[in-house]
Amino acid sequence: MDKNLNDILTRKLAREKAARKQAEAILEQKSAELYELTQELKSSNSQLETLVNQKTTQLKGVFENFIDSYVVMDLSGNVLSMNDASVELFGYGAKEDLNVARLIYKDDYAYAMESFKNLLEQGFFTNYKARIFTKDKKIKWVHINASLIYDQQGQPTAAQGIVRDITESHKNTELIAEQKMKLSAIVDNSTIPIVLTQEGQIVQTNPAAQNLFLYSEEELKNFLVKDITAPSKYKASNDLMTKMNQGLLDQFEIKKEYLQKGGTTFIAKTNVIAVRNSDGSIRYQLAIIEDITEKLKNERERKRLLDSLESQRQKYSNIIANMNLGLIEVDNEDQILMVNNSFEKMSGYSEEELLGKTARQMFLTKEGQLKVEKENERRKEGASNSYEVVAKTKKNQKRHWLISGAPNVNSFGEVTGSIGIHLDITELKNLERQKEKLLERLERSNADLQEYAHIISHDLKSPLRSIWALVNWIKEDNIESFDQSSLDNIALLEGTLEKMEQLISDVLSYSRAGSEVGESITLDLNAVIEEVRGMIYIPETTTIKVIGTLPTIEADKARIHQLFQNLIVNAIKYNDKPKGEIQIWATDTPTHNQISIKDDGIGIKKEFHEKIFKIFQSLQQDDGTSSGIGLSLVKKIVSLYGGEIWVESEEGKGSTFHFTLRK
Repeated sequence: MDKNLNDILTRKLAREKAARKQAEAILEQKSAELYELTQELKSSNSQLETLVNQKTTQLKGVFENFIDSYVVMDLSGNVLSMNDASVELFGYGAKEDLNVARLIYKDDYAYAMESFKNLLEQGFFTNYKARIFTKDKKIKWVHINASLIYDQQGQPTAAQGIVRDITESHKNTELIAEQKMKLSAIVDNSTIPIVLTQEGQIVQTNPAAQNLFLYSEEELKNFLVKDITAPSKYKASNDLMTKMNQGLLDQFEIKKEYLQKGGTTFIAKTNVIAVRNSDGSIRYQLAIIEDITEKLKNERERKRLLDSLESQRQKYSNIIANMNLGLIEVDNEDQILMVNNSFEKMSGYSEEELLGKTARQMFLTKEGQLKVEKENERRKEGASNSYEVVAKTKKNQKRHWLISGAPNVNSFGEVTGSIGIHLDITELKNLERQKEKLLERLERSNADLQEYAHIISHDLKSPLRSIWALVNWIKEDNIESFDQSSLDNIALLEGTLEKMEQLISDVLSYSRAGSEVGESITLDLNAVIEEVRGMIYIPETTTIKVIGTLPTIEADKARIHQLFQNLIVNAIKYNDKPKGEIQIWATDTPTHNQISIKDDGIGIKKEFHEKIFKIFQSLQQDDGTSSGIGLSLVKKIVSLYGGEIWVESEEGKGSTFHFTLRK
């Protein structure tokens, strides 16, 4: 019994000694690794301090040479530093004790304090415009944008501001305002009716014009020129206006028939003058109107004009009766006075069946009746409106109508009822519902695909990692017994596993590209290129050159990084020249920003120009490391932002990839 106990204790002691030796070996190894890591951290800290000093020097140089004044102050208003432009603007030396309160013009003090309060509460203020006192007591107008400066704990420690001298521009603005006031006084007191229009919209009239048309200035501003022009005469004046807009005329004179408030017409000689911008485009049209109705003494001519007007009115009456839109006229009690043929077809009732009936009770549900009653009250006040209702026809069919209503007035300007134009939008509503259902199904399908891609990625990567670990264990345990051929086969297996894992990651990225889009932010593409440079390996033999300035866009930063990174990495990868160059530039179009990336590499055969953008497709010249997903991912991102991508290339002469991003 004692011998067995001794044997057990002896074996236990041997195991403890072996375990202690193993622990000591591990501790010694970790100590060595910790020492090496400490040395690396010391080196990194030294490099970081050098870089910070360089950037600080560069930043100081920027603000010292800044054209506008730049001032840094503490939160009590004491100036800590300012550049040469500030010294010149304020008249104080850079090292003089100065509190910004000494610069504030006394009448602007409350405004300044309110702006400083906003600075402390919001962290910034912009577009501050006020007067200041310089050291030599001169008064100047300035424009200031300011923001707080925070320490590493996020606490405000100081404030900085950019100050621009706007004294001269302020004087010019006041002078222009004064001249405009004088001109307005001349126009307002003129006995000649004057109307100022812009693209056919009345923007200003003088009292003489208001008296002529019997409308107030506010009423006239709601009209287009065609609204106060008799329909029979509008085309002739519109043709002349078109020629004026085309630059063929600067002035023309025409006799026109106008409509006064209440429906009365008068004939006037109108002299129209173009007021152009510096580039020749029309800014305003100035119309001087002279009422010549009383000058037309010839009754025959007057009768001819009236007959022509009546003919035109009859023509428009016929058009209304037969147009495809349903038209109905009602009085203030919603009693039907007239309907056209189209409304008869829409409702299923004849005009005889509808005259004298209450419109809302004939066609609408109780809810719809309340809505129409409310809209009719608004029309009694002179307001036009558009709204949708659910209607029922004579056959009790449910239909959706879009109604556009306007008040009907008599010659005294009194609202006597309303006129409504009806459009049957039932089919459109059905299409909208179908669209909503399709969108819901598409969203569910996208969600399912996204979840499936995540599951596939996880389920495929787990066995791959197990195989990878098993291969490494076999290699480590048998490294001395394997011949070179076995080692080569293991290396080939490792490369294949690495490619498979990359392929799975690329498939997951491709599946996310169309569904996971982060918040759109303002991106300077010049800065994006610089960030991509720091994220990828660029050989010393390759240079990347940005030609001109790239635009600023609104997009998801991660997606745009993926886009540029894939294209630039491809340009580097497929370059067989001793020294390669990649050029990047932008082309502006009315609706899109076009970006081009050109390389001088191996080029692409024409038959591959479409194929390379399809998933799992790559060049025949590929070395086997490509998953065939990179360019298909690029195309998906470009499509996500409403653009297109294409390539121009010739084998052996490089490639140029062009893509567009919607503005």
